[in-house]
Amino acid sequence: MRVSAEEVLANRDTRNLAKAAFDSRYRAIRADMEERGIAGRIIDETIEKAVGIVDEAVEVAEEHPALVGGTLAALMLWIFRNPLIAWIGSVLRTDGDKEEEIEHG
Repeated sequence: MRVSAEEVLANRDTRNLAKAAFDSRYRAIRADMEERGIAGRIIDETIEKAVGIVDEAVEVAEEHPALVGGTLAALMLWIFRNPLIAWIGSVLRTDGDKEEEIEHG
């Protein structure tokens, strides 16, 4: 299998174009790294992902408001369960105490 001079030149041109594109992209990345650094790039990417997550959460909340409301209500009941249990217990004790006072009174 022989390769003609025209094929060699065409391959070289293709290679040179690919190398020029790579070098251009590489220079852009290096300039960005020098400007923002690795930490800056990580922060930017993290912020971008967080914004995406918030957007998705808002979309879900808009599509299913009852589900979100129920979940928030259940979460609030769980967080305040001890004070609620204590309050219900005091209400029940107070009612029981009043009945005992009426019987003994």
